[in-house]
Amino acid sequence: MRICIVALLAFVTGCAGQSKTAQQRLAEVKAYRRAQEIERQEIERKEKAGPPPAGAPAAPAPGAAPAGQGAPSTLGAPAGQPGVPAAATGQPGAPAAATGQPGAPAAATGQPGAPAAATGQPGAPATRSSGAADDQASRGPRAGRVGLGVTLGGATAAAGQLLPMSSTLALRGFVSDSVSLAGVAGIGIGASGSATDVSLGVGAEVVVFLGDLGENVYPFFVGETAYHWRSVTGSGDGEPIDAGADGSTVAFSSVAAGGGLEYWVAPRLSVNARLMVGAVIRDGGAFFETFRPGLGVTLFAN
Repeated sequence: MRICIVALLAFVTGCAGQSKTAQQRLAEVKAYRRAQEIERQEIERKEKAGPPPAGAPAAPAPGAAPAGQGAPSTLGAPAGQPGVPAAATGQPGAPAAATGQPGAPAAATGQPGAPAAATGQPGAPATRSSGAADDQASRGPRAGRVGLGVTLGGATAAAGQLLPMSSTLALRGFVSDSVSLAGVAGIGIGASGSATDVSLGVGAEVVVFLGDLGENVYPFFVGETAYHWRSVTGSGDGEPIDAGADGSTVAFSSVAAGGGLEYWVAPRLSVNARLMVGAVIRDGGAFFETFRPGLGVTLFAN
C-alpha cells in the first residue's frame, strides 16, 4: 500500500513540474512574437518616413545595444557580437566621409566649393586680393628707395643773360618716407640771333613730400642748387662749343625752388610735373630767372 502511495505522489509531482515548464515556454514564445511584431512595425514606419538626409546620424534600432557594446543581429542571438557600423553597410545615416556620398567636406573630396587653399585650384580670391594690396602698399615715397630720374624742362632768358640747366639726369634716393635727395647733372641750351648758348652744370636737389592726395598722387616741394659752365658759339664758328679763346666761357651758380606733383604708375615707376623759379648768382650779383617748368620720370631699383 505504501509503495502505491509513493508511486502516486511521484507521478503527480512529475506532472506538475512538466506543466510549469510548458507555461514558461509558452511565455517565451509570446514574448518572441511580440518583439517581432514591434520590429516589423518599426520597419514599416521608417519606410513610410523615407530615407534620412545625407550626413544625418543613424538612429539606433529598437533594442540596439549602447555604443561600445555588442548588438545582436537577430532576436535571441548571443549577446556580445560586434555591431556592424553604418558606414560599412552603406545604409542611410552612414558618415559621408566613409561612404563617399554627398555631404562630405569639400576639402577632403576635392569637389567644387572646396576652399581654394585646401584644393589648390586656381581662382583663389584671397591670393589675388592679398597681391593687389601688397602692390598698392609698395607704391609711393618710402625710405630706402633708389632710382634714376630724367627731367625735361625749359626756361627763357633775354639775350646775353646766363641760362641755367633745364633738362637734367639725377641719381635719386629716399632718406625717409617723405624726403629724397638727388645728385643732378644737366644741360641748358638757348639761342639768340646767330649765337647759341650752352650751359652745363652739376648740382644737388631735395624733394620734400607734403602728404598723399590719394590714387598714388603726392604733392611735393623741390629745391635745387647747381654750378654751371656757360659757353657761346657763333653761327660761323666751326667748333660746337667755344673753347673760350675770346673770353666767352663763364662760370656761375644758381638756386631754384618750386613745387609739383608726383604720381606712382607702378611700384618702381613714377612721373612728376614741376614748376620752379630761381636766380643766377655771379660776381656777387643775383639775376632772377623766369619760370622753369619740367616733366620728369624716375625708375626705381627697389
